[in-house]
Amino acid sequence: MDYLHQLRQSRNKPQVAFQEFALSTRKFPEHLFCFFEGKDNAYYVPRIKQFTTEYHPVICGGREKVLHVNQLIANKTEYDKYKVGFFIDRDFNPKSPTFYLPIFETPCYSIENLYVSSNVFKEILINEFHISETSNPAFQICLDTYEKRQDEFHKAVTLFNAWYACQIDKRNKLGLETGVNLDDKLPKGFVEFSLNKIKSTYDLAKIEQTFPNAQKVNQSDLTNKLKVFSKCDYHNTFRGKYEMQFLLQFIHLLLRDAITTMTILKNKVSFAFGDGSSLNNEQAINLFEGYAETPESLRSYLASITS
Repeated sequence: MDYLHQLRQSRNKPQVAFQEFALSTRKFPEHLFCFFEGKDNAYYVPRIKQFTTEYHPVICGGREKVLHVNQLIANKTEYDKYKVGFFIDRDFNPKSPTFYLPIFETPCYSIENLYVSSNVFKEILINEFHISETSNPAFQICLDTYEKRQDEFHKAVTLFNAWYACQIDKRNKLGLETGVNLDDKLPKGFVEFSLNKIKSTYDLAKIEQTFPNAQKVNQSDLTNKLKVFSKCDYHNTFRGKYEMQFLLQFIHLLLRDAITTMTILKNKVSFAFGDGSSLNNEQAINLFEGYAETPESLRSYLASITS
C-alpha cells in the first residue's frame, strides 16, 4: 500500500486532506482540486465535469473539516497558483460569512434537499418508472399524492426539525456539544408512513427520551423556531436526509401498491431496486443525480473556479 493510498484510507483529519492535496499538486498541477465533506461528490462530480474534466476529489470528512482545509490552503501562498473548490452543506447553520477562499455552500440544508421537489419526482416517474405524463392518467395521480403526502410529512417532522435546529443554535452561539447523533432515517416510531396518510407519533417528551444526552431546549426558543419554520420552504429548509427518506419511502409504497392493491398504479413497475425497499440514501444520490436540481449559484461558482 503506497503512501497516497494510506492517506485516502484515513481521511479523518483536515491535515490529512491537506497533505493529500499537497502531494497531488505535484502530479496534477493543472487540475481543479475539489474538497468535499463526504460522499457528496456523487452529486457534484457530474456538474463539475460540465466545466472541466481535469479535477481531483479530496474527501475531508465533514463540514468543519472542509472549512479547516480551506484555511490551511489559504494560509500558504505557495498554493495560490492552483485551482481549488470547496463544497459544504448549509445544515441549520446561518449563512456563513466570507471564507478564506471561496466556498460553495448549499442554498438549502444539504444536497439531499435538491432531490425531493415535485419536479425531480416527475423526472423519476418518467425516466425510472416509465410512466407517461401525457398518456398515463396514473402520472398525475402519483404526482398529486406525492405532494399531499410530502405536505403531511413536513407537518409531521416540523417539531423534530425545530428541536434539532435549536440544538445547532446552542452549539454555534455557546460552543456546546449537542449530544445528538442522527442517523439517515428518523428515529424509529416518530412518523407513520402510508400512501393514504403520514402522521407524527411523537412529542417533545419522546424526543428528549430518545436523546437523553442532548442539551435542554428552552420552550421559548423552541416556540420561536417553530414560528420561523411555519413560514419556511420546508423541502429546502428541513434536514435533507429526512427529506430523502420521505422520497424513498414514498417510492417504496408506490411500487408496493403496484404489486398488491393497485390503487394508483394498475401495472407492476420495472425498477432496478425492485420495490425500492432496499434503496438507501447513498444509492439514491447516485441513481437520481441526473434529475436533481442544480442551483444557479453552483453553476456560477463552478464557472468562477474553473476560469
